[in-house]
Amino acid sequence: MSKTVAGPAKRNPYAAPIGGVFIILCVIGFVTLVVMCFNFTRGLLDNSAKKAEYEKMLLPVVMFDPVPFEGVENFDKLSLLQTCIWATLLGENRDLYQYDDNGMLVVPTSDVDVTATRLFGPGAKLEHTTFGNFDDAYLYDEAIKSYHVPVTTLTGFVTPKVTDISKKGDVVTLRVGYVPPSTALNLGGEEHAPEPNKFMIYELHKVKGGDYYLYAIRDVEGAGMVPGAPDPVMPWQDELGQGSSAGDLLPETPGTSGDSGSSNDASSGGESAPEEEGEDTGDSGDSSAGEESEPSSSSAPMEG
Repeated sequence: MSKTVAGPAKRNPYAAPIGGVFIILCVIGFVTLVVMCFNFTRGLLDNSAKKAEYEKMLLPVVMFDPVPFEGVENFDKLSLLQTCIWATLLGENRDLYQYDDNGMLVVPTSDVDVTATRLFGPGAKLEHTTFGNFDDAYLYDEAIKSYHVPVTTLTGFVTPKVTDISKKGDVVTLRVGYVPPSTALNLGGEEHAPEPNKFMIYELHKVKGGDYYLYAIRDVEGAGMVPGAPDPVMPWQDELGQGSSAGDLLPETPGTSGDSGSSNDASSGGESAPEEEGEDTGDSGDSSAGEESEPSSSSAPMEG
């Protein structure tokens, strides 16, 4: 009985390349999976893009530092109107508005109404009217259904900084810091981050099937001004010349021009009093009397 001895099996010449390709594909898949998990986790933890979106939305509100309210029906009507006008001016269509002969921007009320609904919800109802002081009033033109808005390039304004976001159902609660212009714009190569000097709670509600709108502003419980932080500087209070020079359209607060004008008149009146005293003294021809009259020059306007 003979035995057949089997020879050595032949190796497949393609086995090694195929195995190498398979290993490479496994490594690529593993690395891809790790990267995807890392990006997903980072996206969950890093909500800076959402914060920036909310900050842009709330800028026209924060810049006027409104008093706390709950429900747009409890928001001061003129404050609501002014906020919506400037939210419209700072929106996407700002370049479409034209200036009138007096250098005021003409803003259609239809655009302001749309902004009010978008920013404050479907319950926002504006009462269109002229408001403000004589020198810098927001003039409502019934004939063309538009506002003539006094605008200027201001040197600084308070900006929002969202520090915390919490969501429960269709309600989003934001902790919003108020950043003064002295630290908000980071000019001159400054490297420090802007720091808010006070905080407020902003509550957003969601329209069914739509976007979020501002429902309420509340005080932070037990919080006040941040210790060591500078006092808030509103657009009409910035006397230091610090702030933006980018040409952003910002509001003039009613009463600013009138106050400065009256103060200039008062100062000019106070300076003219000694001249009148000098003329009277010159007529009398008594130089010593003129010297004695100088201390009483400040009381001359009161006597008049």
